Amino acid sequence: MENKDKPLSLVDQVKAIPGGEFVSVCFSCGTCTSRCLVQQKLEKAYNPRRMIKMVMMDMREEAFESLTTWLCSSCDLCYPACPQEIHISGVITAVKKIAVESGRSNPFSTAQVNEKTCVACGLCMEVCPYEAITLIEKSIPNRGKNLTVASVDSAKCMACGLCSSVCRSNSIELTETYTDKMVVDSISGWLTRKAAGSRA
Repeated sequence: MENKDKPLSLVDQVKAIPGGEFVSVCFSCGTCTSRCLVQQKLEKAYNPRRMIKMVMMDMREEAFESLTTWLCSSCDLCYPACPQEIHISGVITAVKKIAVESGRSNPFSTAQVNEKTCVACGLCMEVCPYEAITLIEKSIPNRGKNLTVASVDSAKCMACGLCSSVCRSNSIELTETYTDKMVVDSISGWLTRKAAGSRA
């Protein structure tokens, strides 16, 4: 007799999310990896085939900790070459969604909004290729109630920097990799070295 109280396996959870239903169709041929710019240019450990194996074997913790879960940009360059016509990005996104619902967060630096200066113009939302930014209403200390500001979904953000490049109020930045202060400090350091060199 089937135990109705038994929790769903990871593969069943993934299949229940649109895009994740293809997880058991993959032949693990590696074509997707051969076309992947993330694997070739950014992270050699990125491996969708290994991710699918983790899902199929119910290796929940390993899947949630895998870099592959968080690095897929859903560019779908791999899709046209896939002999099974699988959107592997849909499978990885499903795993990421489950990971976030389980309390995990993106281990990489993502865009951060300064809610005290955000003017909710929506430019960042318009240019974000990952649909990671939305406008929300919230109360902001020392500013007011029911204000509209930009909000970044860290599970979707790929830290590409487009949002920061178009923000007219400098209210959204990749805080750990690029900030206005870092640029100023860099220029200041260069000027100091230049001045010291001219006195020598």
